[in-house]
Amino acid sequence: MFGRRGGKSTANQHKRPTTMPTWSNELPETAKHMGFDLRRTPPASPLQGIITCTDILVVPTHYYHGRTTPCETPNCIACGESIPFRTHVYVSAFDAKKREHFLFECTAAAAKPLAEYKAANGTLRGCIMYASRPKCKPNAKVWIQTNSIDLAKVQLPDPPDIQKALCVIWRIPLTATDQQHLANGDPTVRVRSNRLRPMREQADNAGEPTTVADILRGNGHLSPEAVK
Repeated sequence: MFGRRGGKSTANQHKRPTTMPTWSNELPETAKHMGFDLRRTPPASPLQGIITCTDILVVPTHYYHGRTTPCETPNCIACGESIPFRTHVYVSAFDAKKREHFLFECTAAAAKPLAEYKAANGTLRGCIMYASRPKCKPNAKVWIQTNSIDLAKVQLPDPPDIQKALCVIWRIPLTATDQQHLANGDPTVRVRSNRLRPMREQADNAGEPTTVADILRGNGHLSPEAVK
């Protein structure tokens, strides 16, 4: 009545083994990291964060083929085509409201308050950064205000290797870099510029992703459809 001819009852077939979920009141010590967003000052709303690195990272760049790329002097293709360079500044910062760690990019002129803060305090770590565009236009001048925070009252994440993160964003393959270790043990990246020319001319070296994770998922390359 309850089963099929020559077989077991359907009730027994659908019976599941008794299991229990794992309950806990503690957060895991480590979580999978999905990369860092590269943020610029938006036109309509200010950007705020607590800087986690100790100093600014200054990089001469070109706007080449629709994207920002580092100047590779003395073997720089953009310089050879007389494309002007522009100095950009990068820091890592923590958004306390969203609990997100990100990289911030601005021009050298906008970063002067950050350099002054570093000169006055000896470090940028713990500096509250407030960046805005008063004219509310995409390419309007950026103003940055700074303030201090008591590091004893807030727990900041460790800063990322900004140089290595930028190498990933700019599609400089890690096979073209040498790892060096500074006196404090933090790794940095030194670029072998003589190997970048053929890599920079690859057909799939186009577009500008928003996160390091986007690059890592695609192994540093875009699909042919994304290039079109």
